[in-house]
Amino acid sequence: MKELLASIWKLEFKNGIVGGNELKKFGIPIEKLKKNRLIEKTGAGYRLTEKGRKKIKVVACGGVFDILHPGHGFILEKAKEYGDVLVVIVARDSTVAKRKRIPIVSEEQRIAMLEYLKPVDVAMLGREDDFLKVIEKIKPDTIALGPDQYHDEEQIKKELQKRGLSVKVVRIREYREYPLHSTKSILQKIIERGYPGVRIR
Repeated sequence: MKELLASIWKLEFKNGIVGGNELKKFGIPIEKLKKNRLIEKTGAGYRLTEKGRKKIKVVACGGVFDILHPGHGFILEKAKEYGDVLVVIVARDSTVAKRKRIPIVSEEQRIAMLEYLKPVDVAMLGREDDFLKVIEKIKPDTIALGPDQYHDEEQIKKELQKRGLSVKVVRIREYREYPLHSTKSILQKIIERGYPGVRIR
């Protein structure tokens, strides 16, 4: 049942409303869910009721995800363990340029790559001005922070409470070590090997 409700949440989040034909295409039993008051008819489609939404847990996590590596996969897998739907917020090129460096991979391509990864249900762009505006849109049950992210858990919770949102904020403490465990280490290896001076075959 949770998988069905998670599918409806994803469709609703992406499209604003879920058409009956869309639900039938995914083999979702509309009448059964309506009878159990988990979905309701609205205009030209359906949406989760409050009861239906409470049956699933939505997790949000964010990052740059420039040059994907196993460390990214590990963190996303851990974040997904906190819920049924994982929404990944991708930092904009302009935001990354201000805080770190100009990204190698564009924001559109970073989103496209994340959507191929098994734990990721939705990948979307963050905002430059107020990153919590995206959280207000998602309304997750949990925000999962990576071990090296600078955000303060308590500060995020307090700020969201001011905005009328009660969200659990967790820090993923585990970290899996790989020879090239960060984008920085991958870039350093490329520099050491003399690319682009050496022709890649």
